[in-house]
Formats: sequence, C-alpha cells, structure tokens
Amino acid sequence: MDTIIEWINIIDGLVWGLPMIIILVSTGLTISILGGFFQIRKFGLAVKNMAWKGKKGAGEVHPFKIWAMVMGATIGVGNIAGASTAVRLGGPGAVFWMWVCGILGMGLKAAEVTLGVWSRRVKPDGTIEGGTAYYIRRVPKIGPALAILFALFAWIAAFGIGNMVQANNVALGAEYIARAYEFDVYTARLIAGILMFIATALVVIGGLKRIAEVANYLVPFMAAWYIIFGLGLWAMFAYNLPKTISLILTGAFTPLAVGGGITGWTVYQAIRYGFARGLFSNEAGLGSAPNAYAYAESDHPGRQGFYGVFEVFMDTLVICTITVIADITTEAYIAMSPEGKFYSGAALAMEAFYRGYGVWSAVILGIALGLFAYTTILTWEFYGEVNWKYFWVKTLRLPEKPMVWIWRVIWIIPLIPAAIAGELFETFWTFSDMANGLMAIPNLIAVVYFAPVALALLKDFYTRHWYEAEKAATSTGAVTQLKLFIKDFLRSIVTPTYTLITERKEYI
Repeated sequence: MDTIIEWINIIDGLVWGLPMIIILVSTGLTISILGGFFQIRKFGLAVKNMAWKGKKGAGEVHPFKIWAMVMGATIGVGNIAGASTAVRLGGPGAVFWMWVCGILGMGLKAAEVTLGVWSRRVKPDGTIEGGTAYYIRRVPKIGPALAILFALFAWIAAFGIGNMVQANNVALGAEYIARAYEFDVYTARLIAGILMFIATALVVIGGLKRIAEVANYLVPFMAAWYIIFGLGLWAMFAYNLPKTISLILTGAFTPLAVGGGITGWTVYQAIRYGFARGLFSNEAGLGSAPNAYAYAESDHPGRQGFYGVFEVFMDTLVICTITVIADITTEAYIAMSPEGKFYSGAALAMEAFYRGYGVWSAVILGIALGLFAYTTILTWEFYGEVNWKYFWVKTLRLPEKPMVWIWRVIWIIPLIPAAIAGELFETFWTFSDMANGLMAIPNLIAVVYFAPVALALLKDFYTRHWYEAEKAATSTGAVTQLKLFIKDFLRSIVTPTYTLITERKEYI
C-alpha cells in the first residue's frame, strides 16, 4: 500500500508540477495575445452578455442556468482551502500571480467553451449531443484516441474531485459546526452524508434540467453568502488593507521575510503557488466546463465563450480574492496553531474568519463549504455522465437510457462512505487531483489545434453578431438588460427553495 501511495504522489507531482503549469499558462497567454486580450478589452460585453434577454437559439437549458451550474462546480473547496494554501506556501505575492492566472484563464476558458458549442450536434428532436470529447475527436488522426482518453480521465476525476472529495468536504463543514457546539463529530459527519445522499439522488435523477434549476437558486445564494461575510471581515480589518496590498505587490517580485525567525517566501514560490492554485480553482484548460456549456440555448458559440470569461472572473478575481485578502489582513497566514504548526488550507481560512466572527465563523464557513461542495457534486455528475455516454453510447453503441441510469446510481453510492472517511482519504484526494490534471493534456492539444477557430468565432461575436443581435432583441439597451439581470439575480437569492417542488414540476 505504501508503494502505491508513493507512486500516486510521484505521478501527481509530475502532472501538477512546473511543466504542466507552464503549459497551461503558456496556452492561456498565447490565446490572450493572439486574441488581443479580448477578455480585458471586451469585459464590459461579458457583463452585458450575462443580462442578455434576446434570442437564445438551439439548446436544452437557459444559458444563465448553465452558467450557474458551471459556477457551482468551479466555486468549490479550492476557493477556500486552495486559495489559503497559495498564501501559506507562496506568501502574499502569490495573490498577484493568482490574479494574472485568472486573467489568462478568462481567455483560455472562453476558447474551450466556444469550441464546446461549435462542435456540438443538434439532433432532430432538438436535444444536444456535445461536450469536450466532441471537439477533441476532430483533431486529425489522433483525435478519436485522445477523446477516449479524455473521457476515461474525466470519469476518474468526476468520482474523485467531483464526488468523494466534495462529500468529505460537506462533512467537514458539518464537523466545524459540530465542534463549535460540542456535538459528536462522527454523528455530524454521518448525518451530513445521509442528507447529502438523499439531496443528491433527488436532483440527479432529474438530469441536466433539474441540476441546472437547483444551481440557478443555490449558486447566487452561496456566492452572495460568502462575499457578504468576506467583505464584512475586510471591513473589520480595514486598517490592514493598505499593508496587505503592499505585501501582495512587493511579494510578487521580491522575496519576503516575515521576521521573528520565521522563514519567508521566494518569488519562485509566489509564482508557482499563485498559478497552481489559481488554475486548480478556475479549471481553465482542464476541459470540464464545455461539457455543460455545450447544452446551453445559444445563438452563437462566442456568446457562451463570454459566459466563460465572466465565470473565471467571479471564481478567481472575486471569490478567491475574498479568501486570500481575509487571510492576509487578519494576519492568520503567519499565525501558528496550538500544536505549533502554521495554519494552512481550510484551517487557515477558519482562523481568519474566527478572528473576526468568533464562534460564528464555524457556521459561516461550514455553510459555505457545504454548499460549495454540494453544487460541485451535482455539476460533476453531469460532467461525468456526458463522458460516460461518449464512451459507452457514442463509441461502443450501447443503448443510452440504461447506461445513463447505471451512471446515476453508481454516482450516489460513494457519498456516505466518503463523508465519514478518515486519514487515508488524503491519498484519494491526490489520486483525484492527478486524474483532474490528466484531463488537461488531450484538451489542451485540441484547444491549441483549434485556437484559430475559437478566436475567429469570438471575434465574430464581439465585432458583428453581438450588435446585430442586440438590435433585434426585444429588450432595448444594455441598461435595461442589466436591470433585468440584477432583478433575476436577487430573485434567485430570496426565492424559497421549496418552489423547486411546488412550482417547477416540469423538471420532476
């Protein structure tokens, strides 16, 4: 067993080591340069696109609901634990490079999402056949083999990073609350696992439309929850904000010394961990998001590409930033636990919030972790299902309906065991992390090959199609559209979840 664990750690180190980070960043930089950094120049269009009320085009689900669904997967434990780890291992300077990673990731995500919509097939009955594997298979000669490899890696990653790891984090959120109120930890984890099993089963049996509908309610709420309490923490320690910004900018280009005999951080550490944790959080280049965006109602592939731009912005430049600024302003990132060790990961974020909210920090972060992980479980179920169908139905020609139900049943089985799993779970996290990285290899080959196609479609959208479609839209002007978007966003936060049962019967 020890030998297997060692090999898993070695392979994971290679997959997520410096070469992979360089490849991902280089691809994002290349697309950004060739596209004239459209993700920055046309960011205003990305915001207005979120409020689009005109013609939707072919597809199965409203584009905003698909966006919320993908955000449900992207906003996860990486935004709390991963971002905090970047600060602990890379110092405040890692935040700057995480922001750079986010900007490059906005362009890379736009390209792969655009390709996902471009390569999909609309069936005669109006349903969609598409996903990341569908544009990978178009690469000459090696495409079909790469697509199968991607599908296999996606299964493993789905069960790992999208299922068991997230189930364990839902239970971790319950554990935080249990410890704060002196409740039995094992019982809390078991209850969380059972509730999650039931809640997941009720949603995934309804397929894509029900997952998207639930995400449409939960994701705006959980994002607002975390942003509000995070900004509240910033306000409590506002006197440290100028110092925090100075540390971030200084640490990005020069080594930082902490003082008091504590070892500081090098520029290399800042760059490495800033990029690594940023990429892990926003998933740009991994090929996960196109599996959902391909099913959105869309009148142009570039439109969904700009949804991808805003997705990465919210994930890395907003949610992750909330976490890391909280860690630094509260000075939790240089604090030590009673055991004499530095706080890291979720424990670091917990310490930061504890310094502002006291015992209530357990409830705040417990709810955030639980919701972040739960929505990730739902969306990754669909990611896995798309690639499961690609292999068994598209490639091996087995009947679709029974294969889909086999997948959905298999999906919910590990949730309770994963919720109560012990220390060995760290090894499975590493294994899942490895599979998640392996997905990127075939995807990046296809994205690089089809980069001219993606960039041409994106340019056509923001130079021609957007303005023509806006003229034809029934709503008039960007201001009206933005008002409607804000109204829908606020309504999705305050509308009771029970309407999913009482008013949305078409999805049940």
